[in-house]
Amino acid sequence: MTDLLVGAPVTTERFEFYGCGIEVGSREASLVDEVRRDFIYFRRPGAPCRFRIEMRLEEPPYAELPSVPAAFLTPRNVCYRLGQTMYVDYFGRALAVFERVAGRCVVYSTDYDLIHEIVYLCVLSTVGQALDRAGLHRVHALGVSYRDRATLLLLPSGGGKSTMALELLRQPGFTLLGEDTPLIDRKGRVLPFPLRLGVRAGSPTGVPERYLRTKRRMEFDPKTLIDISYFQDRLAAPGRPVEPGLILVGQRNLGPETAIVPLSRAGALKALVKYMVVGLGVYQGLEFLLERGIGDLAGKGGTVASRLYNASRLVSRAPAYRFVLGRNIGQNTERLLEFLRRADA
Repeated sequence: MTDLLVGAPVTTERFEFYGCGIEVGSREASLVDEVRRDFIYFRRPGAPCRFRIEMRLEEPPYAELPSVPAAFLTPRNVCYRLGQTMYVDYFGRALAVFERVAGRCVVYSTDYDLIHEIVYLCVLSTVGQALDRAGLHRVHALGVSYRDRATLLLLPSGGGKSTMALELLRQPGFTLLGEDTPLIDRKGRVLPFPLRLGVRAGSPTGVPERYLRTKRRMEFDPKTLIDISYFQDRLAAPGRPVEPGLILVGQRNLGPETAIVPLSRAGALKALVKYMVVGLGVYQGLEFLLERGIGDLAGKGGTVASRLYNASRLVSRAPAYRFVLGRNIGQNTERLLEFLRRADA
């Protein structure tokens, strides 16, 4: 199999995520541009590089692979391990040759959207592991800053965080901390981690076409991606922690009513255990994290304890409420705006 560094890619981009530097490259400049649009907030051309990913828009070299048994399976792929190398086979449609110790990964596929999605998830997995080691933990929530205080809205995947973000960012005074996974530090503060936004394909956005991309996905329906460069003047300052102001635990309601009611600290912590400590909705990437197989899970206890500590600090510093969300998105947004303005008065 061709070594990663042989035949250097024509186009590269570097990103720096709170000390974790990643370089992405390919001979297909448009593929690199896709990743640049995903992570534009973290683009740092001169950043030191810890990990390199190369995208090859070509057939996976299955004939060159070693004969090894499967180590484990995920819904997306089958993973094989030989020494320090993990071979991740996407059921014949793509192949990722992953060497975390060597700090490199090469991804092969003739499917443009698939290779882009694999690399996006690989970056998130690599960065997430580095952030965990640094004591910065992702929470599955919409995070916005209002009057220099962070509001976190915890909702499951598909719960409407992106739509709510679009509505809030049209209002004066709001900046985006993260539509999907803002970070919580050991003081319970919120750090920005804004990535592209995603809404159901075909949904109205009010965003010009040049900021939109519609992509097929491995496990889910197509999604329309919204570049955060469209919100350039509404992004939180890089690396600047924001003091916590409010925790909202979303609860979907079939009827039209919407309400915000007090929630106990125990209730808020229970939600954070779900969306931050366990990480439901946060992409973990077992195929990229479990370098030695399923046995690696036994060594994640320190990460769990650190996530729980940060979650506890957050709960101790911010009031929590249950946000009952009706079917009318506009009405939900108006209720939240009214609540925030009243609390700030």
